[in-house]
Amino acid sequence: MSKVIAIANQKGGVGKTTTAVNLGTGLARKKKKVCIIDLDPQGNATQSLGYDSENIKITITTIIDRIIAKDYTFVSNYGVLHHQEGVDLIPANIELAVMEMKLLSVFIGREKILSRYIDMIRHNYDYIIIDCKPSLDIITLNALTAANTVLIPVHAQFFSVRGLEQLLTTINQVVTGGLNSKLTIEGILYTAVNDRTCSFKEISEMVKNAYGSHVHIYQRYIPRSIKAEEAPASGKSIYAYDISSTVSVAYEEFTTEFLIQEGCLNE
Repeated sequence: MSKVIAIANQKGGVGKTTTAVNLGTGLARKKKKVCIIDLDPQGNATQSLGYDSENIKITITTIIDRIIAKDYTFVSNYGVLHHQEGVDLIPANIELAVMEMKLLSVFIGREKILSRYIDMIRHNYDYIIIDCKPSLDIITLNALTAANTVLIPVHAQFFSVRGLEQLLTTINQVVTGGLNSKLTIEGILYTAVNDRTCSFKEISEMVKNAYGSHVHIYQRYIPRSIKAEEAPASGKSIYAYDISSTVSVAYEEFTTEFLIQEGCLNE
């Protein structure tokens, strides 16, 4: 049975897509079967893997439409793109932007539409990674309802950290409200870190004091790097773009730490 990980933070620009792509690719490099679901109308994960999101006919929107219509006749690899770096992708584009209104019109079970789809494909994968949009709407709620865990990328900046409380409250409401009673927090990952500044040390200490007793905080953080900003435009993971870069090394070490926490590094 695969593990479903929602990568979420309602604040934009904190490295959700970069983490989704590079964790997914990092796991594939360690012989895991991985699917990335792009759940952002901007289609950033789709574009980061080199696809023209606007010219893809079958996207996550197409699939959600069929699930809403109770059309389950499609096969589990319907719309799946097989990337050369070893990950599968369910793409997204701007059509997903109108899906929120359509989901809101579903009277019963609108939060579990994505769960129904994931139940159809999860036997194919070790890990399914959902790249969430930067908001806490019904689409993101579908991701949290479908996920086993939530991975939270956070910029080591004051205003980014302040948004943590809102996300953690939403996760708690998903659990206590019965939408997904087994949902847990995978951990907090610092991204775009300049570890030479006092602010990073102050903020990391603040987060540790506030959440460290009940939320895992990864020891390996992702440094700020121009390579991390250039890689998505090339349509490649950081590994394919520049294997020797500091951010590539950081994501590889983070992936190793992730698997150690999972207890399956040597599987």
